[in-house]
Amino acid sequence: MQQVTEVNLNTDGASPGGANTAAVVKAVKAFLATLDDTERNKVEYDFSDNKSRQTWSNFPATTVPREGIEMSALTTAQQKAADAVLQAALSPAGAQEDADIRKADNKLNSLGGQGADGFGSLKDYYFAVYGTPSTTQPFMVQFGGHHLARNLTYNGDKVSQTPQFVGSEPTSFKSGATTVEPVKAESTAMFAMLAGLDAKQKKAAEITSGTFDDLVMGPGKDSGTFPASEGLLGSELTAAQKKLVTAAIETYVGDLNSTAATKLLAKYESELDKTRIGWSNNTGPTDENSYIRIDGPSVWIEFINTRSQSTPDIHYHSVYRDKANDYGSSKPK
Repeated sequence: MQQVTEVNLNTDGASPGGANTAAVVKAVKAFLATLDDTERNKVEYDFSDNKSRQTWSNFPATTVPREGIEMSALTTAQQKAADAVLQAALSPAGAQEDADIRKADNKLNSLGGQGADGFGSLKDYYFAVYGTPSTTQPFMVQFGGHHLARNLTYNGDKVSQTPQFVGSEPTSFKSGATTVEPVKAESTAMFAMLAGLDAKQKKAAEITSGTFDDLVMGPGKDSGTFPASEGLLGSELTAAQKKLVTAAIETYVGDLNSTAATKLLAKYESELDKTRIGWSNNTGPTDENSYIRIDGPSVWIEFINTRSQSTPDIHYHSVYRDKANDYGSSKPK
């Protein structure tokens, strides 16, 4: 089971800037103003509380308790104010993905069995604020629950959206007449990146150090120590193949507000020749344990089709980290 080992964080993360900090500060203050003293005590933490900041997970909160206030404890108006914070911080696509992942939890809970773990779009999701919202001093907004973690750290013009976890069980389901596929963009782009390789490149991209049944750098892996780089180097890719890598990265970076996301994607693109892409186990979009990795000087992304607990076939786990900017911090000590 997940263990949280506190590591020291600083505020020296290598963000290229572009944060819409003023809009986020306004939304956070508006949310906090809806709370009474008891509720605020559950939401507000010191920015220096590193262990609490690192207490996020893809497990249900019944398994790994979260910090903050449970969304189900808020009134409808308070829930809307909390959602408004996420809408300010994220792009429309990022905010919609959050909503769809929460819908997936509602669907999973309705199926019974192991999925009926008392969670859903409100019950298993928590909201916390670390530090005082400010356009000049660092603070963090944390939101998440089962299969979702948003860790949004602001420091003036700088922002970090990592560590970021998205996942979905089921991967596709009906909500009324609408088909909902919360993590389709990431899944489609990551497998398209692999499909764009020729046979020789695909062989070179195989990660041979082991096989994987889940993420390597998921929750609780905040030491700043990443596995040795493996896979196919970006400098060995054609221009068209590099575009596929960039498109895959963009499905993660693009969850953030557009100006900051554009600057960050440009940074990752500038490092593409030194970035490796890799795979292990299988490469089929519906194969169990298909595992894909993007490993650059800064960017780290993993995607896996992991075994489902309560639905047929597979479900998705994916984590995105920035080696030089997780939690707005340079490498932890």
